[in-house]
Amino acid sequence: MWYPTPMLRAIGGYEIFFLIVGIDVVLGPALTLVVFKPGKKWLVLDLAVIAIVQVSAFLYGVSTLLEARPAYIAALGKEFQVVQASEITDGSLAKGKTTLPIWGPKLVGTKEPTDPADISNVNAMLSFGGNKGHLTQLHIPYADMKDEILKNAEDFTILEKNNEDKKADIQSWLKSNDCDEKNCKYQPIKIRASIFPAVLDAKTAAYKGIMPLALKM
Repeated sequence: MWYPTPMLRAIGGYEIFFLIVGIDVVLGPALTLVVFKPGKKWLVLDLAVIAIVQVSAFLYGVSTLLEARPAYIAALGKEFQVVQASEITDGSLAKGKTTLPIWGPKLVGTKEPTDPADISNVNAMLSFGGNKGHLTQLHIPYADMKDEILKNAEDFTILEKNNEDKKADIQSWLKSNDCDEKNCKYQPIKIRASIFPAVLDAKTAAYKGIMPLALKM
């Protein structure tokens, strides 16, 4: 829900997930076996401490995943970018008169900034890997960018040519998602430091999903 494939891996959420599993599923029960001795004077206190550690780890993991969740999939024209909730400022939300989406990332288009402050902010973010998608006041309906997106989309024959060793995986993903080289195209989508193909309908630019194939930078 929060992390459609392959966002969890690209954003680094697996580390948090395995931390939760390690403490709640492995460490907690192991410690319980160590301290559990019927009739032990402080047994209840020991078990309570273990339970508190488990609950704290779980709450920490969930809150971290929630804060770092993908909030927007922003079309920039020639590429897409995943914007995390933690990368959106309260000022941007106020200026865009919106709130962060909770139930998964929202697909949006973007427009060029005209306000001097927005231009300055975008230029500053470019040096840190950000872009227009990080400013909610620059968000527009995705459908408004259909022509520009399709104009800059690539054929899958190019992707297969550049990744001949992954051709079978590409074909398998396309088939399982009701796509082929004729009815789908792609644009690169940036997820933090990784880039993947964002798959699009070749006629409508409808967003089909992200193929879990890391592209060369």
